[in-house]
Parts: sequence; C-alpha cells; structure tokens
Amino acid sequence: MKLLYATAALALTLAACSDAITPIQPTVSAAVSSGGGSPGNVYAMTNDATNNQVVVLNRGADGLLTPAGSFPTGGTGSGTFENSANGLILGEQSPNGSFKYLYATNAGSDDISVFRRTNNGLELVDIEPSGGDHPISITVHDNTVYVLNGGASNCTGGTPTISGFRSGPKGELTPIPGSTRPVSGGANSGCAQISFTKDGGVLVVTQRQADVIDTYVVDKGTGLATGPIANPTTGLGPFGFTFTQRGQLLTTENFGAAPMQGGAASYDVSRDGILTPLGPTTRNGRSDTCWIVNTDDGKYAYTTNFQSGDISSFRVEPDGTLILLNPIAAVVGIGASDQTLSGNSNFLYARNALQGTISVFAVENDGSLTRLQDIVALPPGGAAIGIAAK
Repeated sequence: MKLLYATAALALTLAACSDAITPIQPTVSAAVSSGGGSPGNVYAMTNDATNNQVVVLNRGADGLLTPAGSFPTGGTGSGTFENSANGLILGEQSPNGSFKYLYATNAGSDDISVFRRTNNGLELVDIEPSGGDHPISITVHDNTVYVLNGGASNCTGGTPTISGFRSGPKGELTPIPGSTRPVSGGANSGCAQISFTKDGGVLVVTQRQADVIDTYVVDKGTGLATGPIANPTTGLGPFGFTFTQRGQLLTTENFGAAPMQGGAASYDVSRDGILTPLGPTTRNGRSDTCWIVNTDDGKYAYTTNFQSGDISSFRVEPDGTLILLNPIAAVVGIGASDQTLSGNSNFLYARNALQGTISVFAVENDGSLTRLQDIVALPPGGAAIGIAAK
C-alpha cells in the first residue's frame, strides 16, 4: 500500500550524507515475519516547506506496516534534506510501557510541535518557538526537553545553539530562562544530533564538520545546561548516536563521506561530561555512515550508510566496544538514512530518503536482518527527515 503525494520536486542539499547521486529503484516485497511482538506504530516526518506533517503507519504484530494517515505539525519544514538525527522522537516510556507524546521539529518555522498519541492517531497539543533558528534535533528526559537549533540548513552558516524547555502535565512546553547555549563548532559545525544520556545528567551534541562531540552537564533541578565541553573523537565526522543500556555512547563516524571509510566508535561518558574512548574506531568499509540504533538487550547495533545504501551490523560487547558482524547486513539503496527499532527491538525500520520508502526488517537472534517489506510512505526527493517507532 502507498500514501499518495503531489509529485513536486524537492531540492537535495549537496552535503555529506546527501550527495546528489542517482538512486536505485526500490524493490517492493513482503514476507511473513519470523519475529513476534505486539502491534504498534511507526512515525515519519515530511519536512515539507509549506505544511510539515507527521505520517503515521500502523505496525502489525508481524512488523508489517500499513498507512494510517498524516497529521500537520502546525509548522513548516525546511523542504530540503537535513544532515540530522532525532528530528522526530517519542517521549520517554511510561511505567505501563506506553509513550504519551511525540515531539517534532519544524526547521522552516523555527518551532517545536508536541503531539499526544491517541487511539485515532495524533492530537496536536502545543507549538512552541524553538529558542533559535532552524531546529533539527530534539531530546527529552523526564519533563525536560532540549532542542538543537542548527542556525541554518545542515548546520552550515548561522548560529547553532541548544535551548531547553519544561514539559507540563498536558504536554505544553515552557522555555527554561537562560538555557540557550552555543555549540562549540560555530557556524560551520555540521551539528547533527542532540540527546540526553540515560540518566539525564549530560547532553551530547555531535558535529561532523567540526569533528568534535560537545557535552553539557545538566542541573536536574533547574534544567539548565552548563557547557559546552568539546571532546575530541577517535575517528572523523561524528553524526548520529545512541546509548547502550549501561550508558555507553555509540556514535557513527562518516569520515567526510569518503568512499568505503565509514565506521562507528564508543565512549564512556562521565558525570562531568568527559568522554573516554573505549577503543579505536571500528570501520565497516562502507560509505557515509550516519545513523545508528542499539537493540533493547544491548547486544547489537546497526548503522545506515547513506552513499553505499546499506546497513552494517555490529555486536556490542558489555564493555561497550564494537565488533563488526556484517558490513552489508541489508540493502536499502543509495539514500539509506534515519532508522528506528520497534519497542521490543524485534523489527528495524530504515528510511530511504531519496525514494521516500521505509524498509522493514526482522531482527534475528544472531543479529542478522531478514527483509519483510518496502513501503512508499513519504514524498521522494530527500527532504523528509525523522522516524520513530513503538
């Protein structure tokens, strides 16, 4: 099944993770999932420059997706590809295992949208100015929300900053006075993602062009962040990142999109924001490695490689070190971008930014991936960003 969109051409930004290369045509296939789990949803964002929307897809217990409508954010996107991760996220999981809110960045109108998840889809509950220009990534811990404002498209030009908010009982956001902080790399930092550590005590921001990872220590009482601390990297070009259950930082390194030079690295994060490498960069021999996810049990990590158009799999050791399992665990096609796991990590969902497709894979016990489905869910051309699942 497909969601239908107007065939308006979308400009594709010429930058690492989004070079203009003729994409391959996606295959459309489906198979019965070997995994199991309860039904849920997958969310993706159009980033449309006139009417940004969140597309909702129902996820069956077998992992397969069916369209379930689209919901305007009340803001506008940038209308072009953004080298970013976590532009669309679900709020923290509640004790009953559900996610109540969905947070979306509107890079064009410089604001944040908050949706409440309902039985009928999504209900828009708040739109709040982002505290800066061109918001591209967002994170939440307890009732504290921080957004990364890129300053300009792809964090090239402008003044990149982070800004904080408190979330109220109905999901409404209130800016935290004095929370706006600079990003160390300045106008051409290539900032890509902001996220809280597992305990919420530190904020992390990656900068692929400045080749540093910023950290900010967060006062949990006031929500104010102190920093940045500019931490050096083990490789080159930190981009998307995630955390293990033990709190270790796993980040991709795209090495300036140099052919077959991608990799991933891991770090310990101290309470004062200092990163300690857990080993050298683990190369995957693929091109433009940009996004990463880690399974709930912490055993496996997967990176999407934009230019080589595939997914690499890694085993994550208890000490946080990474071991490459399969450099080409699955093929998505040139434009492989944002990815997410279902809440039980039985299924992996990877976007092809150029084609507008979402590829569905079952995550097997040995970390291998089994292709289940390819579905057209977003406008083609590369503007859409963000994906989240439960």
